[in-house]
Amino acid sequence: MRRLSLTAQAVEAAVDTLLREAGDGPRATVSALARHLQVNRQTLYRDFPGQITRLQTQQPPDSAAPSRARDITTDRATIARLRRDKEGLTRHLHIYEDHIRRLTTENASLRAALEAHTDVAIIRLTARQTEV
Repeated sequence: MRRLSLTAQAVEAAVDTLLREAGDGPRATVSALARHLQVNRQTLYRDFPGQITRLQTQQPPDSAAPSRARDITTDRATIARLRRDKEGLTRHLHIYEDHIRRLTTENASLRAALEAHTDVAIIRLTARQTEV
């Protein structure tokens, strides 16, 4: 179908066809509908949102792939492990931050002691002088 002849009735008919075929074949998707109508998916989403909603909500249940039950105990254990890991990483971050602060302070005091001991003042370049 061409974009010029694409009507709401044509899209409805295509949706009905895909939903009927989905009972014994592959699942009805927006991509399949776009291929069937020979248009872009974006065109369908933009111009026919009601038919897209109908296609997505009236899917036949998949009997071949039963839904997997969630294991709550495994989920809770995973969440607890992730929280412990987060706390450990946060603790390490604070330790490293403390070490960096201490090293910076120690470096400044050692530099001042060196200048005092050698009676030599270190001349630091200004930002303007470093650009040259």
